[in-house]
Formats: sequence, C-alpha cells, structure tokens
Amino acid sequence: MAGGILPGFSAESYRRILGSNDKIRASVMGVNSRGNALAQNFAYQNECDVIHICDVDSRVTDKCTDEIQEIQKSKPLVFKDFRKSLESRDVDLMVIATPDHWHAPAALLSLQAGKHVYLEKPCSHNPNEGEMLVKAAARFEKSIQMGNQRRSWPNVVQAISDLKGGIIGRPYFGKGWYTNNRQSIGIGKEVSVPEGLNWDLWQGPAPRKTYKDNLVHYNWHWFWHWGTGEALNNGTHMIDLLRWGLDVDFPVKVSSNGGRFHYSDDWETPDTQVINLDFKERVSMTWEGRSCNGRTIEGSSVGVEFYGETGSLVISGGNEYKVYDLKNNLVKEVKDTKRN
Repeated sequence: MAGGILPGFSAESYRRILGSNDKIRASVMGVNSRGNALAQNFAYQNECDVIHICDVDSRVTDKCTDEIQEIQKSKPLVFKDFRKSLESRDVDLMVIATPDHWHAPAALLSLQAGKHVYLEKPCSHNPNEGEMLVKAAARFEKSIQMGNQRRSWPNVVQAISDLKGGIIGRPYFGKGWYTNNRQSIGIGKEVSVPEGLNWDLWQGPAPRKTYKDNLVHYNWHWFWHWGTGEALNNGTHMIDLLRWGLDVDFPVKVSSNGGRFHYSDDWETPDTQVINLDFKERVSMTWEGRSCNGRTIEGSSVGVEFYGETGSLVISGGNEYKVYDLKNNLVKEVKDTKRN
C-alpha cells in the first residue's frame, strides 16, 4: 500500500478497471497527519475505496474528507466515534493511525467486528498488547498489517536481498538511527478543550487527565500516558529493517540508556537514547535516537547500516542503498527512481 499509481494512469482511470464490488472498502481512524496521508494513499489504490473517515476532532475530518473526495470522486461518511463505523457491514478494513494508546484497543475491537486491520506503528502501547493482537488475529481469522512501509520499497527489498545473498559476507552487527531538532514543548497550561475536539473519546481507554494546551495533536508522543517516545515513533522502522536483514527474532539481552537531557519541560520520554540488542545468532544491533540534535549519520537523519565480514551496507531514509568494502570503497550504489 506504500506505492502510488503508475505513471500515465490517473486514479480515475484505475477506477474504471474494477467494479465497486471488487474493491476493499476502508475506514480510516485518526486523520490529522499520518492518518490523512494514509487515507489518501488508500484512496489512490485501484482496489480500494475509502468509505468512512473517523476522528474525534471535527477540525481535521473536514479537510481529510475533501481531499479523499477529490481523489476518488465520492465522499466518505464521517464518524466521531469509530465504533459506529465498525457497525457497518460495508467496511472490510479499518486503518488505524491514532495516538499509540488507542492502537491495540481499536485493533481488537475491529477484529472482533470482523474487519481486517492496517495498524500504524507501534502496534501497541506495551508488549503485552502486541501479544494480544497476535492471538486475536488468529482467533477471528483476520489479517493485521503494521505500518512498516519500507518493506514495500523496491530498492530496500533489493538491498535486503543483496545482504542475504552475501554481498558483505556474513553480517553480524547493525546500527540504526534517527536525528532531529525538535523544539521544547514547554510547560502545558490547563485550558478549555478546543471546540470540535471530544477530549473524553480522544483519551479512550487511558485513565483520565485534564486537557492541557501542549498535548494535541502531536506532543502526546512524549508522554508515557499516551505515547511511546522516539524509540517507537521512529525507531520501530529501523529496528524492523535490522531484524529483517539480520534474520533474528527476539533478543536475549537488551539495554537502554538515555533521558530527557536538552530541555526542562513537560516532555517525559528520552530525547537522547541508545538501545542495544544482542541475539543468540551471534549478532548484535543498536539504535541511536537524538530528538534534539539533528547531526546526521552517513549523511542522513534516519537510516540503518549493516556491518559484515567483507564490507558494509547502508540504507538511508529513502528508497536507496550503498555498499562499501572493508577499505571504505563504494562498490555498489542504487539510487531512488521517483515516480511521476
């Protein structure tokens, strides 16, 4: 689902190929930012129609609805409470792009309602919820796909294939990273809930807290009550690539060091963090996150590098990769080819 339409074909051209009964009918939950992008991407797919938009904030549903209508020439229905969407037999797929604390509960309710699920990372707010989702998918015989979109990028797929084909010998160490220059979120003030936002439904399954002016729509990431910090906000993608390339499952040893070092504000999760993971396969990996210092690694703010017996392989933030020998000579480079 990460790809767009092919050059030379409009979305409307694709829609004439398949009848409406052959399409997946999707409902998208949480459409402020990432969810808006996902809704548009699903609407562009020739096999899919976005028929429902769900969000607790009416300020964002109007914008998303207009954009979806422009793409697929039909207007989706809007629901403030996604559970009303789940009652519809017309919905085949629930796309979930809410704050992290809603991920597992919304996915579980969707599976129980007989829907397949596309779930943005992280799949849950804690590891136990992830195990619950695995069991629920089997119990209700429905599919869950988590949003590790890089697994669908053709050059990244080729990079992993080269890696497993021995292009740098046996890889035994991997490094992932994310760097940014995020600003302070300050000290939040208790204020009235903005008009159009259902704060009670936004909190959903989480214990209740008073609304503050520095939480919605993004800074909840940095509060343990609702979010999971930079490690799962962006680190999830890189750890997934490292595990994929190194062919490992669960680690036998994990360590994490870091904290909120740059600013003194309401931000609770680490802005600087290094996580190390060791595996029984005689391989190791590390992830470095720097939310408030954007100095790049390998010229990229995000990426992974694999180190092997005969060289190294770098996948930066895009659909591209480079291979080096042990003397730092570039021996292969595959660049991104942009679609029209």
